[in-house]
Amino acid sequence: MTSRLVIAPNWIGDAVMSLPTIRALRRQYAGDRMTVLARPGPAAIYRAQGDANEVLVRASFSADVLALRARRFDEAWLLPNSMRAALLAFLSGASRRLGYATDRRGWLLTHAPPPPPQTRHQLRDYDGLLRLAGVPPDVDPPRLRIPDPAAQRAREAVSAAGLTPAQFAVLCPASASAGTKRWPPERFASLADRLAPLGYGCAVAVGPGEGGVAEAVGRSAHAALPVLGEDLDAVELAAVFGLARVVVSNDSGPAHLAAAVGTPVVAFFGPTDPGRTAPSGAPVRILDRYVFCSPCFLEVCPYGHECMREITVEMAVRAVEELTGTTAWDPSLSSG
Repeated sequence: MTSRLVIAPNWIGDAVMSLPTIRALRRQYAGDRMTVLARPGPAAIYRAQGDANEVLVRASFSADVLALRARRFDEAWLLPNSMRAALLAFLSGASRRLGYATDRRGWLLTHAPPPPPQTRHQLRDYDGLLRLAGVPPDVDPPRLRIPDPAAQRAREAVSAAGLTPAQFAVLCPASASAGTKRWPPERFASLADRLAPLGYGCAVAVGPGEGGVAEAVGRSAHAALPVLGEDLDAVELAAVFGLARVVVSNDSGPAHLAAAVGTPVVAFFGPTDPGRTAPSGAPVRILDRYVFCSPCFLEVCPYGHECMREITVEMAVRAVEELTGTTAWDPSLSSG
């Protein structure tokens, strides 16, 4: 039996998009042992998916090395393109190490093909590594199983917020890696005001340390908006999304979590490319207004952030209506 290590991506959205790769490895090596090393947020996702025999949460570099060496891995798969991941794989003692030749790390790997062109969806980025090892890629979209405890935690959070399952929208105004990906908070507030006549209660969802973004939305809204997510892990938040009618999000982890549980998503794109990172697996409406510099992938906009500011509240309302089949004139949703 081969013992296999998978070093996971760092961000929630990237972790969700890696789930088909984890499925492909499990399908090909059904009888082998697979361990995933991940940061805390992604770790919850891999535990819920259930394909790994063990999920280790990253600690310090030295502690991670000791934990990996103790498990005597035969093989390591590197999903991040970083030097850190390559050093971990090398120091783990795994005799076979597969990852793309990025960040001048090829000498640390035994199998290091050139990285794929950035012209297809990120879901397909790892197909080259899989084929190198003779593993057929999994072409189905990401799917996230919600364990019963996470589902119960989500129901409790939704009930405490005064929301009714299947009759509320979740607004996700944050983005962990780049503020340029954020639609203005006052527009999220205006969207909540506009969705009320459609019968939707609205909640704001943020992650740990993002309470200030939720407060900025709440200050501009006409009615109080409950805030969800700061005390939930990624899978519990996905379970909340599974109870919602629609999720409206920047290009960030919540958009991918929502799609992975089948909830319709309205996603805002400006400095990033939906051809690379659009949510997959559920009905999705992409709203983007590319301007002369898009997509720039910058974390600070040197201009006026037109790519996001040209996405109007009216565009977002219409996208919600299209996804859910409701309008402001639908009498069945005239209350609540």
